[in-house]
Amino acid sequence: MNKLRQKKGLSLLEVVVSTLVITILAAGMFGAFVGSKILFNRARHRIQAYNFAREALERLRANYAYTDSQMSNGAAHAEAEIGGVIKGELVSLGAALTYDVAEQPNGYKEVTSRVSWTEASF
Repeated sequence: MNKLRQKKGLSLLEVVVSTLVITILAAGMFGAFVGSKILFNRARHRIQAYNFAREALERLRANYAYTDSQMSNGAAHAEAEIGGVIKGELVSLGAALTYDVAEQPNGYKEVTSRVSWTEASF
């Protein structure tokens, strides 16, 4: 009996338990990797949308056709009015740029640009 206990090695139960522990840890690491990739893509899309909205506002500010007297008030002006601003990956996500124009009491016009898209869900 002592000879059996003096043998060096792992029992089948120890191998199964260690394999289970390694599998659980690997699944957690994989889940964290996939989750961080999704969050990274969302953050990248938000930065791109912010840059597109800024570009639209810059085009409106620089375009002489949109002087104070000629820019029409109202909501949901289309991106086509100022040229294609949305490019790249956001196009494949169905991104749309709209802007609203509101007259302010001091004679200025307030322009709000909005970029919307649908994130792919996993």
